[in-house]
Amino acid sequence: MEDDLRDSWNRLCDSLKESVDYIFDPNLGIDASEQAEGLRYQLRMLHLAIDRTLENYDPERPELGWVYPSKMGQDNPDALYQSAPVDLSHNYRLTGRLDAVRYLGFSLMDFSFGRGNINQLLNIGTLELTDIGGGRFEVIFSPDPDPGDHVGNWYQLEPATCRLLVRQFFSDWTVENHAELYLECLDSPGLPTRLNSVATATALQEITKEINVLPKFWTDYALGYRDRGEINTFAHVEGKYSGEGLGGSDQQAYGGCWYEVGPDEALLFEVTPPNCLYWNIQVGDTWFQSLDYVNLPTTMNDSQARLDPDGVLRVVVSHQDPAIQNWIALGGCPQGALTYRWNNADSAPVPTLRLMPASEIGGCLHPDTPRLSTDERAELDAERRRHALRRFTR
Repeated sequence: MEDDLRDSWNRLCDSLKESVDYIFDPNLGIDASEQAEGLRYQLRMLHLAIDRTLENYDPERPELGWVYPSKMGQDNPDALYQSAPVDLSHNYRLTGRLDAVRYLGFSLMDFSFGRGNINQLLNIGTLELTDIGGGRFEVIFSPDPDPGDHVGNWYQLEPATCRLLVRQFFSDWTVENHAELYLECLDSPGLPTRLNSVATATALQEITKEINVLPKFWTDYALGYRDRGEINTFAHVEGKYSGEGLGGSDQQAYGGCWYEVGPDEALLFEVTPPNCLYWNIQVGDTWFQSLDYVNLPTTMNDSQARLDPDGVLRVVVSHQDPAIQNWIALGGCPQGALTYRWNNADSAPVPTLRLMPASEIGGCLHPDTPRLSTDERAELDAERRRHALRRFTR
């Protein structure tokens, strides 16, 4: 058994060395800076895999933990993602507050990203959760039927091993704080045990599989926009797309494309937002991970944006600051993925994009668009940083 354990370790180490070959593929057309980000991305994916398989892995003693930064699959900069292992042959209770953030979403699903469609067993969110008093909720996941006297939400589910994924979405970054949630297995059988060689060898094998599949899977997904010619346009987006088979929420409509913006260019994003609980727009890099949203305005949501008097949202996506409120910064990243989300929306409008010289963007904005001073920009950025660091207290 010692040999199996060492063999599993050696395979992981060998595989990690080979797993980055795609980052240095000349067909990607990226520079050394983006390759450097790619290596950091690969290590982030290793970190996430270790957390799921060797740290927060026991469904009888689940920890609703989070890993910072959770940079995977065009992660939402407005979000705090949490997950925990679940074995639905047991009973679980999830408690917390409803009123801390704009949106709370809970998904029970497998995490076989890149190995076929994700199997989602349950998707619930803020609008389905019952207030049991004082802004609190209680959810039961159980193989048994609701006894009829439970106050809150009860979901009877077929036994299965999966993970609970939590999405906490922040809209007003200046006042909202993360919800304090607690997940417990109600029929956990006794004391925990130490790791054994069989379980550890299996975990190392799973990490090896994931590091070989998951990082490149999301990169290929983002590059698919480019390779299909879906560059600086959403014309290919049709109707409501939830991305449920990729782990997306069926309570959201997503749209995306590949952007290519030079240092002296700008994209003008235009749409009339739908009636919805929450929306956001963001940019990501070649690896389909969000850009730096702690120190730069690389995302915009319904609380951060300003609608023009005609009800249209006009957002400038560029490297240069256009000195207006509705700016998404590219931070020197010349290409990547541009994504929008409509959450619990009554429709799924498709925005338009126009690429132009940055010097011409002013003439395409609404005439009543107010200018933003350097000091005002600095204060917005400072607020952004304060909130993000509070959200991700380590």
